[in-house]
Amino acid sequence: MKALFTPSSSGLPQRRPVVAGLLSTLVTAEQYDFWARELGTTAAWRRVFARVCGLRREADDTVSLVLQGNRNFVPTTAGQHVTLSLEINGRRHSRSYSLSRPAQGRKITLTVRREPEGLMSNYLHDQLRLGDVVELSQPFGDLGQSLRADGEAAALWLAAGSGITAVFNVLAERAAAGRALKGQLLYWEKQPGRFCFTEELERLQAEHRGFRVRRFCRDSGGSDGYESGRLDTALAEKLLSDGAYAEAVVCGGSAFVASARELLAESISAFHAEAFSPPKSVADSGEGEAFFELSLSRSRRTLTVSSRQSLLEALEDAGMSVPSGCRMGICNSCSCQQSGGESQNQLNGASLRGQGALRLCVSRARSDLELNL
Repeated sequence: MKALFTPSSSGLPQRRPVVAGLLSTLVTAEQYDFWARELGTTAAWRRVFARVCGLRREADDTVSLVLQGNRNFVPTTAGQHVTLSLEINGRRHSRSYSLSRPAQGRKITLTVRREPEGLMSNYLHDQLRLGDVVELSQPFGDLGQSLRADGEAAALWLAAGSGITAVFNVLAERAAAGRALKGQLLYWEKQPGRFCFTEELERLQAEHRGFRVRRFCRDSGGSDGYESGRLDTALAEKLLSDGAYAEAVVCGGSAFVASARELLAESISAFHAEAFSPPKSVADSGEGEAFFELSLSRSRRTLTVSSRQSLLEALEDAGMSVPSGCRMGICNSCSCQQSGGESQNQLNGASLRGQGALRLCVSRARSDLELNL
C-alpha cells in the first residue's frame, strides 16, 4: 500500500508500474490527491505538497519556514523562487518567495517578511504551525544560473530589505559548494532589528578573506557596525574606484533595482537583477485614465476595466479568483492567452496586439480586449 502513495516526479508511483497503470484506471488524479491527504501524507499524483518541519525567527518582522516537499518536487538551484499556496478563510491564496538557505534535497527554506497589509505574510507569521501542509509550485528563476561559473573575479552584491533572501541564497550555495567568495555585499535595512542572516554572513566574511559585508541602516540610533547613506552617485563612484568588479548582483524593490541599474550597468559588464515589488503603476505616471471592455471567452463575462490597473487587479476587483503568484511578472502563474485587442506590459512597455500570451499581473488594457478566461 505504501508504494501506491509515493509518486515519482513524473506523477506515477515508483517501483510498481503495473500497479500504477491499474490505479490510473480506477481513480483520477484529484481522487488520489484527496485520499492521500485524508491519510495524512503529502503524497500527490503530480502536485507538490510540503510539510512545515521548521520555523525560525530571523529578525523582528521576518520568519523562515523549513518545508519538506514530496517526491514530485524537483531539485532547486541557487537564487530560485517557489510559489506557496494555501487556503485562508476558505479562499486559495498564492504568493512567491525566494529560497533563502541552501536546499537539502527536497527540504527548502523560505524567508518571509511581515507586510502590514499582507494577508499571506501575516498568516504565515501568526497561524502557520509545525506539521501544517502547504502547496508549492516547482522552482523557477535563473538568478544563480546566470552568474559567472569560474568564481575568480570579484562581484558586487547589493540587497535592500527582503532582497537579501535571494542574494544570501546564492552566496550560501556557492560557499557550500566550496567556491571562494570575492567582492563585497552591501545590505540596506531601515532599522537594525530588520537585518537577517547576521551570523551566517559574519561567518562567510570570516571564512572568505576576499569577501566583505557592509550594512547600511537609516535609523541605526548610533549603533556600531552600520553605515549611513543611500545608493547614490557618490557611493557608486566610490565602489567602482575601489576595485574592479566582473559582475553586479542586485535584488530589492523596483526603485532600488532601477537606481542600481542606472548607476552601475554601464560600468559593470554583467549586471544581474531581480525586483520583488511591482513596477511603477500607471496611476503614478501621470498618464490619463481610459476605460475598456474586457471580454472573457470561457466564463462568458464582460467587464469594464481601467487603463490604470493591471488586468489581474481588475479581475480580482470584479470578484474573480485568478491563479497568481509573484505579482511581479516573474513566475508565470497568471499567464493566459489574449485572443484580441491590445495590451501593454508594464515592465518593459511592450505592446501585444491580437493573439499571444500575457501575464495578467503586469499587463494593462490599451483597447477593448478578449482573454481566454
